[in-house]
Amino acid sequence: MTAHHHDPFGHEAWHELPDGFAEYLELETRLNAPLRDAVLDRVAGALDADPAVVLDLGSGAGADAVALAGRFPTAQVHALDVAPELLDRLAGAATEAGLADRIHGHRVDLDGGWPAELPQDVDLAWAALSLHHVSNPAAVLRRVFTALRPGGVLVLTELTGEEGFEPTDLGTDREGLARALAQRAPHAMADWDRLLNEAGFCAVNRRDHEFVVHAETDEGARYLQRRVQSQRERLTPQLTSTDIEGLDGALGALKDGTSEITLRSGRAVWIATRPSTSNAPTGHAAREPLRVRAQESRSQNGRSDAAAEDLEAEVVVLGGGPAGLAAAVALARSCRSVVVVDAGEPRNAPAAGAHNLLGHEGIAPGELLARARTEAEAYGVRIVPGRATGISGAVDDFTVEVDDGACLVRARRVILATGLVDDLPDIPGVREGWGHTVLHCPFCHGWEVRDQQIAILARDEVAIHQAMLFRQLSDRVTVFLHEAPEPTEEQRDQLAALGIEAVRGRIERLVLEGSQVRAVELEDGSTFAADAAVIAPRFEARTELYEQLGGTIETTPFGRQVPADPRGMTAIPGVWAAGNANQLMAMMVGSAAAGVTTGAAVHGDLCVASLQQALEARRAVTA
Repeated sequence: MTAHHHDPFGHEAWHELPDGFAEYLELETRLNAPLRDAVLDRVAGALDADPAVVLDLGSGAGADAVALAGRFPTAQVHALDVAPELLDRLAGAATEAGLADRIHGHRVDLDGGWPAELPQDVDLAWAALSLHHVSNPAAVLRRVFTALRPGGVLVLTELTGEEGFEPTDLGTDREGLARALAQRAPHAMADWDRLLNEAGFCAVNRRDHEFVVHAETDEGARYLQRRVQSQRERLTPQLTSTDIEGLDGALGALKDGTSEITLRSGRAVWIATRPSTSNAPTGHAAREPLRVRAQESRSQNGRSDAAAEDLEAEVVVLGGGPAGLAAAVALARSCRSVVVVDAGEPRNAPAAGAHNLLGHEGIAPGELLARARTEAEAYGVRIVPGRATGISGAVDDFTVEVDDGACLVRARRVILATGLVDDLPDIPGVREGWGHTVLHCPFCHGWEVRDQQIAILARDEVAIHQAMLFRQLSDRVTVFLHEAPEPTEEQRDQLAALGIEAVRGRIERLVLEGSQVRAVELEDGSTFAADAAVIAPRFEARTELYEQLGGTIETTPFGRQVPADPRGMTAIPGVWAAGNANQLMAMMVGSAAAGVTTGAAVHGDLCVASLQQALEARRAVTA
């Protein structure tokens, strides 16, 4: 994949390119070709037919457009870029490859108006490292969604996390040079899973990769030389004379072929599909059909604004996490019509991997949910992107408002799988490291920090319990009492017996490099080295919808939740709950299991209701 708009030259005016930038892109293209080719193989399996029309968003020097045309020999490739110099290179690359009749360049600003001559009913859209620089990626994704035909595929590649040079002194004996060059661009903060979901894409499959460049190769050395040189020029006002001297030494080693530095940066690749008009399994005549009809959406002044969908199903599931999707699959496999309303905000989105999932150890949470959505849709589940903002009605006649009435869903039963919100301590650095090296569960992420320096940040007595659990994973555990009360004599004896030091003093901040915890700093300025920080968040289930129906919330030692029996049945007839909505401590696998249990129970409840109706109808006839 070309890095058409990943610019270490510090240049954002893409109409004119800085000197040497096009050559830099071509070098990165060649270094990244193995990953691009592997992704193309995956894409071929995701397409339902050979593509006839391909859209390359941000085509750079044209290597991806040539690769796309070569991989799909019947396709017309339309390559979009805003820089005339790059479009000229695209034309040259197409001619050299003998593909000028199938590769068409268009000068397009992705943030501006797209020309009318661009094709519609696109089979494949390709956006490789180009969308993190647009001003409104959500709008661009919606435009791509519209351009794709039903069943069409988008391949999105973006950078993830921070890049890093090894060794950290760049081979100069001057520590800290790598940190001075580290970049964290806007792409690292974008929630692409959510943006794809909100744009309407389904079957979103994510895979993470690592892009590695070694100075030992000729192309690698030339690429790294351009990279370090450009960053040296851009960062000169922020660098010390010692840093500049060190960078000049590193550049000299790259030029004469003696450098041993390596650059590593993350890549995430999403393969997303525009839903087909129908992808449900056939042959289930007993399924209650999912009804869709147009309704008028009215603004606050009463005027009709646009047509919106009005859906009817047997069951509406609010929340598209493990519990909600598991419940939906269980119901759909029993020939029930199901709508899932999903805001696309999974609690574990910051985490690199999910654990304790048999057969899926370490899978990226986004990839797991993408697979689950694909499975649900294969059984006919309708997934509606959006937030459930209101609910009313009673058993057999509930109405759910999505995005304040943009869509209405009517259903006989409701499953609340709305999850919870982690109330994090108000300590600078906690939110930035959350899900990476700031964690709370020894079972979910403890293995990854075993034998490291672990800091327990205490707000209450739960920290003593956490210290005991994490002490099994490391003999370097320290409790920072922060806002917690003074430990009792017995608690101090317990900590001492485990060799755990308790430090009194308010925490000023966590010291981080990117998302990596490095130290705990107290208000008095003292610092303590740390590799990971453990917190005890207060859990707050999303209970607003249950309360709108008149439900009463229960308070537990861990937070507020929806009260329900082991099957998920609540005190409100027809309303059920699953996952963290009614089990604050449930892990991912537990939430999924609860979803299956609740889905099966709701199916049974509907069967009993149908049986009762049939009995009453029969008795009325025979009476």
